[in-house]
Amino acid sequence: MDQKLSGIIGVLGGGLDIIVGALLLQQSMNSGSLAMMGSWLAFFLLILGLIVLTSGMYLFGAPSMMNRVAFGRLMMLYGIIMLLLGLGMITGIIPIMMMQASIASGGLMIVSGLAMLYSGFGMRKM
Repeated sequence: MDQKLSGIIGVLGGGLDIIVGALLLQQSMNSGSLAMMGSWLAFFLLILGLIVLTSGMYLFGAPSMMNRVAFGRLMMLYGIIMLLLGLGMITGIIPIMMMQASIASGGLMIVSGLAMLYSGFGMRKM
């Protein structure tokens, strides 16, 4: 897989995590019920988004990566985490995800997670 495409997927996935985490943090601050769980999940999404965003930007900056296999495994791990979070958002397993757009953002998380799995698998093979 092309390194630039993997970088684009990483930047988009990290940005999505940051946006959903910020919306969840805002929602958990406004509501009194289960606010503690929502804030922990929001901070997790914000940190995950920053890590994924940084990894994606590194893929743009590195002309030729020597550790493509390690980055491929990391992208696959990020993809699995995003896939599980997206499924939790859609099915309601994560009870704090009661935003109006939880199905849409969960679907985007699933698509982004699948794209990251595909990208990571392609990087791991080379």
